[in-house]
Amino acid sequence: MIGSIVFDGGLMDFGFSDEQELFRRTIREGLSTHLTPRLREMEENREIPREAIREMAKMGLLGITVSEEFGGMHADFVTSTIAAEEIGRADITLATAVYFLLEAGWGYIFDKYGQQEAKAEVLPHVTSGEYFLGVASTEPSGGSDVAGEKTLARRVDDKYVVNGEKTYISGVGEAHKYGGGFLLFTKTNPELGHKGMTIIYTPVRDTPGVSVSLIRNMGREGISTGI
Repeated sequence: MIGSIVFDGGLMDFGFSDEQELFRRTIREGLSTHLTPRLREMEENREIPREAIREMAKMGLLGITVSEEFGGMHADFVTSTIAAEEIGRADITLATAVYFLLEAGWGYIFDKYGQQEAKAEVLPHVTSGEYFLGVASTEPSGGSDVAGEKTLARRVDDKYVVNGEKTYISGVGEAHKYGGGFLLFTKTNPELGHKGMTIIYTPVRDTPGVSVSLIRNMGREGISTGI
């Protein structure tokens, strides 16, 4: 509920700003025009139409939390949540909402902690809608116990060699078909347990040793799930 409460004798306003309300109205109109009419097409073709992705990019919705330097809006969490609500309203299948949230959440992590060279190479393609960016943490042995990851990476010269398997990963098909990749959870110092973990950006397409298999979903078919 949006409203106000009294706190220590002062008034705290929990309402949205005029700018945020304008943002909500603007993207609601855009999504109603470019996304909602294509939901049946999306489910039948099991893919979010590329035209819808391009329109979302024009509205600044892809990688919304990413710095302006790399084409993002550098939006705060409230604004990003407004966008998520409106995408969920426009797409009852939630496929586009998953697409959006992965890029908003992990785009923020990549932008904040990633190496400058990697960010410059990847993030502009994400915010333009060309690449997909997601996360690869779930493994066949479990998904919530991130500290129990079994995937290992070892340094060889200036590269990492990664061995392991991930499963139930959203966006595998998109990254394989159009480009992009995943922030992959792995252990580089397994003897340290969770303190020995590293996140490595791993492109999917044309990467030696990376294989992809798709899992058919029951519903939410606009975005792929795979191994």
